[in-house]
Amino acid sequence: MNKEILQYVGKSLYKTHILKEWKRYIVFMTRCHLHTRYMDDILEFFATGELRQRMLHGTPSFVEQITRSFFYKNSKWAERTELVKNHILYLEERFQPRLLERLYADNQRLRVWEDTYLDKPLGMDLLFHGGQRKEGCLSLVLNYENEELYQIMFWLGKDKAGEPSLYIGALQGTPNGSEIIKGLTKAFYGYRTKNLIFYGIRNIAENMGAKHIYAVANEGYYAMNHIRRDRKLKTSLDEFWQECEGVQCEDKRFYKLPIEEYRKSMEELKPSKRAQHRRRFAKMDEITESIKNTLAAYKK
Repeated sequence: MNKEILQYVGKSLYKTHILKEWKRYIVFMTRCHLHTRYMDDILEFFATGELRQRMLHGTPSFVEQITRSFFYKNSKWAERTELVKNHILYLEERFQPRLLERLYADNQRLRVWEDTYLDKPLGMDLLFHGGQRKEGCLSLVLNYENEELYQIMFWLGKDKAGEPSLYIGALQGTPNGSEIIKGLTKAFYGYRTKNLIFYGIRNIAENMGAKHIYAVANEGYYAMNHIRRDRKLKTSLDEFWQECEGVQCEDKRFYKLPIEEYRKSMEELKPSKRAQHRRRFAKMDEITESIKNTLAAYKK
């Protein structure tokens, strides 16, 4: 086990000059030493090649993710190790190195769609930062004037059938944007902002080659490891996944959702609603085209 790399990772994650953070650093190092098998595995993985080495230095959270019960409830060390490795392998197989370099070595965001609302910038970005490490290895974030309104944390890999899939660890919204959310819903012709970000992740999944989307259920949310059984999440993930045509898997910790969103035909709509939906669909098509073109520029 490379102690020097682990010390770099730990001191990058924790401000060791603060007593509370120093204690967290000691706990991190202890966990690593108690599970050398998995630490050797992940460190050897990131030691293979210059880009992977740069990615680990730029995103040390990859190592911490393995040492803690992240991603979903009751995740195991072996599962988390494979999850992180498979996410990177998935991206390496399908995209040019410069995409991974941008996201993980240089910690830059990638804007996949942009628009304006009230003459101020609105857009969706792909990025990763330490605050999102508990639920995924990458995020799609809906930003308005530099405020994060909604974000979906996810990772990529293969499901039990070996099919390429996108896994959602969480969907989170801002508690301070109710007026903005109402205004955006109106601007998008009645299409809720929460649905807008999920429409974005559907397009991300399709253009990253995923055949399925799986999403963590209330029961599977990683924090349920620590929450009392009689305490519920503030926002029900289950209700939203069901609204999005999700079906709970045999593993009750996950829902399976279709990548393509069902879109009503004009004949199915009331005549009074057709103009509104036509404008909404045009906006959605703009998002689809933008995400497709942005990611196409990075594909192998």
